[in-house]
Amino acid sequence: MKTNCIQKHTDHRQRIIDAMKEQAISKGFHKASMSEVAKSAGLSVGQIYRYFAHKDDIICALVEQTTLYRLEFMSEFLNKQNWLARHVATPSEAIHNMRILTIEIKAEAARNTVISNICYESHLLLQNRAIEIMQERYPTMEKEEIIARIDLLITITEGFMTRWDDQREPPSAATINLYSKVLEDILPG
Repeated sequence: MKTNCIQKHTDHRQRIIDAMKEQAISKGFHKASMSEVAKSAGLSVGQIYRYFAHKDDIICALVEQTTLYRLEFMSEFLNKQNWLARHVATPSEAIHNMRILTIEIKAEAARNTVISNICYESHLLLQNRAIEIMQERYPTMEKEEIIARIDLLITITEGFMTRWDDQREPPSAATINLYSKVLEDILPG
């Protein structure tokens, strides 16, 4: 009986997180109301408050899940092979939604110190995992240099995310060549 209650609790929390994610992607966190989240989750607003004290708690849980997802794919992210093609290609719906969600989280973090703090914790977790992977791949490289390379790679990636909708034409050969050179400097070998 207790296992069913725990599973129900877990299921309801996940439905709420998924509903908040859906609302963030479609209209942004700022416009997502708790009544819309509740409706999307198939729960009442009162039920939401049994699982989360307020909207920030749901966003924090969403940031935590997004961080865990990114940790799973960190090794692939740091794989230089086809890196540029993976980032400039027309994204799948899931990748497009992840880009929107990432931008929404950053926007919310800019306005909200609670979200800013969890984003910083997320950044540290992701950075530490990236450092571990890079140290395995480049054992003679200094940690400070690894961090600089990771930061530049993240900056390029976030640039692709924020500029994606502004790009009407595929990157030119000159642009691809330049990115390839920069990528070779960041992830040598």
